Amino acid sequence: MGIIVSLEVKSFSWSRGLLNGLLVAGIGILLGCGGGGGGVSGDSSNRAPGQCSVATGLGNVSYQTLWGSAPANASQVIQIIDADGFVLRSDSVNRNGTLSSDVTLTNLAAGVHVLKATIYNQANAAGGAIGELTQVVDLCSGGTAGTTFTATSRYGIAPTELKVVPGSGSVKEQSITQFVSTGLNGGQAVFLPVGDLRWSVVGGIGTVGATTGQFTATTVGSGEVRAASTAHSLSKSAVVDVTQRTTTQGKWTVLVYLNAANDLFSFSTLNVNQMEQVAGNPDVRFVVQWKQSKSAFGGSSFDGVRRYLVKPDTTSAIASELVQNNIRDANGNALDMGSTQTLADFIEWGKENYPADRYVLILWNHGNGWKRSTEGLTTRAFSYDDQYGTSIKSWETDAALAGNHFDIIAWDASLMQMMEVAYEVRGFADYVVGSEESPPGEGYPYHLIFDEFRDNPNASSLNLARAFVDGMQEQAQPGNLYQFRKITQSVVSSSQLNNVATSLSALADQLITHRLAIAGQIQTIRNTAQSYSPASTRVYRDIVDVCFRLEGDLTIPQSVRTAASNVRTAIAQAVVYEYSNAESPNSHGLSIDFSDTSTYATFRTDYERMKLAQDTSWNEWLGLAP
Repeated sequence: MGIIVSLEVKSFSWSRGLLNGLLVAGIGILLGCGGGGGGVSGDSSNRAPGQCSVATGLGNVSYQTLWGSAPANASQVIQIIDADGFVLRSDSVNRNGTLSSDVTLTNLAAGVHVLKATIYNQANAAGGAIGELTQVVDLCSGGTAGTTFTATSRYGIAPTELKVVPGSGSVKEQSITQFVSTGLNGGQAVFLPVGDLRWSVVGGIGTVGATTGQFTATTVGSGEVRAASTAHSLSKSAVVDVTQRTTTQGKWTVLVYLNAANDLFSFSTLNVNQMEQVAGNPDVRFVVQWKQSKSAFGGSSFDGVRRYLVKPDTTSAIASELVQNNIRDANGNALDMGSTQTLADFIEWGKENYPADRYVLILWNHGNGWKRSTEGLTTRAFSYDDQYGTSIKSWETDAALAGNHFDIIAWDASLMQMMEVAYEVRGFADYVVGSEESPPGEGYPYHLIFDEFRDNPNASSLNLARAFVDGMQEQAQPGNLYQFRKITQSVVSSSQLNNVATSLSALADQLITHRLAIAGQIQTIRNTAQSYSPASTRVYRDIVDVCFRLEGDLTIPQSVRTAASNVRTAIAQAVVYEYSNAESPNSHGLSIDFSDTSTYATFRTDYERMKLAQDTSWNEWLGLAP
C-alpha cells in the first residue's frame, strides 16, 4: 500500500483549486439535485448527486487505484463531494513504486455524492496533474446502518466508452441538474486528460456548463445532455424530457433575497422557519433565494445558493420545496449575491415562475445606510457577500430593480430607512419599509408579520405594510425578545418623497445662507439629535428630531426655522406608520446624513452619485456644513 497523507479541505471551485500548499489543480464543481432541487425522475439506479430519500446512516467509500503507466513517484488526491459542491473528505496517496493503492474514507454523510480523483506526476500532489476522473458514489442504499461503496480506477489505458449519470429522465422547466460523466474500460473507471470532458445540449431544451455538466432546463421538449472526450473521440448522451412547470397566479408573492454568506448565517434558518409557520395560504407565497458559505463561515448549514418555495411547517427543520440547488454562474462558481445582476436575475425568475397580483421584495442582510463603510463593516451599502467581499451600493439599485415595480420593498437590514435610500428606490415601490436603527440580528419576526398577509391577503398594501411595524413592536413588548433592543420601524409612502426632497433642498439653501452665524448651533444639534450606530464617518440623524431642534432654538434665523417646519410637515405626509421604543426615543421614521464638511469630503464622490444629491441642495450643504 502507498503512503496516505490526509488533507483538510473546505470548499473549491474551478478557479481556485485547493489552497493547502500541496494542490495546484482546479477542482470541478458539482451541483446537486436532491431534495426537490431539480432532480431527474427515472433511471433510479443512476441517480444524480443529491440527498437520500429515506433516513440513512453514515457511509464509507473503499477506493482502489491501479497505477498502470503512471510515474513511480506519482500521487493522487481523492475527494468525496456532496450535492452542494462541498468537499466532505479529501485524502491523498503516493505511489512509491507500488502497482496499486487503497484508500478508505469513513463516516461520510449519507447521500449521492461524487468521487473525484486527480493524479499528479510527483509525490504529495506536486508537479502537474496528468489525469482526472469523476464517478457517482451512492451511499443511500444501506438504511440506518449505512453502507460501503467500492470504487476502482486505473491509469494508463484508454476508455472504450463514457457513462453519463443520470442516464435519462424527466425534469421541470427552470430546474437545475448536475450530470456526471465517467470514462470506462471494461466497466472500470479510467483517468481522462485534465479538462478533456466537454458538455453540450442537443435539442434546444436548455443550457449546460461546458466544463461543469450543470444543466438548466429552459424549454419544454425532448433532447439530450451530451458528454464528449476530445482526446478519445468518445461521447455519451442522456435523454432528457423537459416538462412544463405549472404556474398559478397568486395574490401575493414575497421575494426574499436572503444573503446569509456572512456572520448572520445562523439567523437565516430561524427566519425561514418563521416563514414556514405562516405559509399556509397558497395565495401568499414566499420565494427565497438563500445563500450560505462554508468557506467564509464554517458553521453554515449548507454551501452555495438555493431557491426555495416556502411550504407550511412547524418543526425546526427546513421543510420547504427546494426548487433549485447550488446555483452557479457561467464559470462554475457560487452566485455572488453582492451583485446587482444576481438580484435582478432572482427577481425576474421569481416573478416569471410565481406570478402574483402584488409583490413584496425583502432584502435580507447587513446594511449600512446609503454609504460605503470605512469602519466596522468592510464592504458596501447592503447585501454583503463575504465569500467574495462584494455588496450592492445604494446608487446601484436602478441596475438591480430596473423594469420592476413592487407594492412593498422591505429592508431586513441595518440603517436603511434613510432619505438617501428611500429616495433612491422610490420609483420601484409604493411603500418602503425599514429601520433607521441597527435592528437585532434575528431581524424581522416573519411569523408575526406575515400572519396578517396569510389571513387578510385582500387588505390594502398600506394596511399590510403596517404589519412589518406591528410585528417589530410586538417583539419589543415587555418579556419579548426585543424588549431591551433598539427598535425603529416605519412605512414610507414613495409618492410623498418628492415633496420631502423639495423641502429638504429649501432647508439646505437656508442652512447654507446662514451657516456662519449658526455654526455653533449646528454642531450642538449634530451632537444631540437622535443618532444611529454613530461612528466618525457615519453621521446619520433622525430628520424630524434635527428639525425640532432647529425650530426650538430661537437664536437661529426665522427663515431656517420655517424651512425646518416645512420639512417636518412633508415627513409627516411621507411616513405613514412608524414605531420606536424607549431605546431609540426620538426616532420618527426617516434619517439623513448630517455630516460636517470635513467628514463629507471623505465620501463626496459617492454621495454625489445618489439621486438625492443630484436633485437637491443637500449635498451642497454637507460640503459646507460647520
